[in-house]
Amino acid sequence: MLGEKLMTLRKKNGYSQQELADKLSVTRQTISNWECGQGAPSLDKAIELTKIYNINMNDFVEEQIEFVIKEKRKSDKRLLRYLEGKYAKIDCFDVDLLMEPGFNSKVKILEVNEDWIRIEYARTKENSLLKKETVIKLLDLNAIDGFEIVEEEV
Repeated sequence: MLGEKLMTLRKKNGYSQQELADKLSVTRQTISNWECGQGAPSLDKAIELTKIYNINMNDFVEEQIEFVIKEKRKSDKRLLRYLEGKYAKIDCFDVDLLMEPGFNSKVKILEVNEDWIRIEYARTKENSLLKKETVIKLLDLNAIDGFEIVEEEV
């Protein structure tokens, strides 16, 4: 899963393996190995990666946190910071997210930065009809098509 995250983040930011390797002072093969799951970045390289990708360390290492990414488009992201701490209904290009069992598009906005919006919502736990679990996802801001602030909690 870490390897997939590394590849997704690299591609989202438009870096080749060689360009990222140059930024981190490692070889291209090292980047390839990380992305293929044949190794992992050392702590100092992981910290550098979080700075390059504008994410925090938990986003980087937590297996439960997924990334939803879409190609870049121009938008004014300052307004979205107003959403932090609020509940909103989101319109998102990610069909898998919208079709997820128990997802009703109402989420709590935990954090917004220049690249990402961190959301939290409850969904029905896999192989269960009644049990719920809390899910945290990091959505690429380009994946958000619209939102509506809602008053009630999820």
